[in-house]
Amino acid sequence: MKSIYLLDTNIISQVTKPEPDEKLMSNLELHSGTCAISSITWFELLNGVALLPPGRKKTKLNLFLHEYVKPSFPIIPYDDHAAAVNAAITGRLIPKGHPTPILDTQIASIAIANNMILVTSDKKDFKIFADKCSLMAEKWD
Repeated sequence: MKSIYLLDTNIISQVTKPEPDEKLMSNLELHSGTCAISSITWFELLNGVALLPPGRKKTKLNLFLHEYVKPSFPIIPYDDHAAAVNAAITGRLIPKGHPTPILDTQIASIAIANNMILVTSDKKDFKIFADKCSLMAEKWD
């Protein structure tokens, strides 16, 4: 089955909360098999855990990443096509005085390059790409 939804880092992070959002959890189950994460999200998740001090929380999150996230969601790479999309976006926005956050731009570029719907709980992070990307979704329908 083809991955349709590209989950933003904040979606995966919400799953680790003591009481994750019920709608989010239902949608993850409903769309099981059609969700993926970007290599940028994988980096952000790994980096977040790496920056934690040694302890139970770090161990628990590391296990979550390697035993749940990695086997559950294909990791879509930031490749030459995504890089070209990214260059087109930044080449259009930066001269207009709209700096682009590098990691968010890379995640959006991966979604656009792979014709995927970007699922994020923080629409403002990706608002700058909205005119270029009709693939944005704040929630699943």
